[in-house]
Amino acid sequence: MRFDSDIKGLLKGVEIGCSILCAVEMAAGIVIYAAGFFHLKADPVSIIGVILGSILGTAVAVGVFWWMAASLQKSLDEAASGGKAVKKGVQAGYNKRLLAQAAWVAVAVFVPYINTVCGLIPLLFPKLAIYGLQITGKLNLTQPKSGGKGGET
Repeated sequence: MRFDSDIKGLLKGVEIGCSILCAVEMAAGIVIYAAGFFHLKADPVSIIGVILGSILGTAVAVGVFWWMAASLQKSLDEAASGGKAVKKGVQAGYNKRLLAQAAWVAVAVFVPYINTVCGLIPLLFPKLAIYGLQITGKLNLTQPKSGGKGGET
């Protein structure tokens, strides 16, 4: 699938932002275990669980973001058939994303070698990355204003 330049830029920014946040999360998790905060022991299984949860959670978050973007692009490409098709496609992409995230939550909770907290936090990374892009001015999600007052053209 070929993405529009706006969607490509957003995807690239989210990937980079999520990677940075994943590294920060792993470092924080390792420090928490190594320092013995909250009576946690720094055994190898715990450290591996932090790393595994962080990396897999970030991969799921970025993957479902890509999946949602592909669904959105497909809907925009089919926009010539009318507004209902676009809305239906966007809703389908959103539902698929939620289903994939729910499956990951179940895996993160029930698989023993994945640190559950470190596996679930990355689901917030795409939103945080988008905020970071907006704050730095690299992303503007507002619609351009028209030349007239009060919606006049």
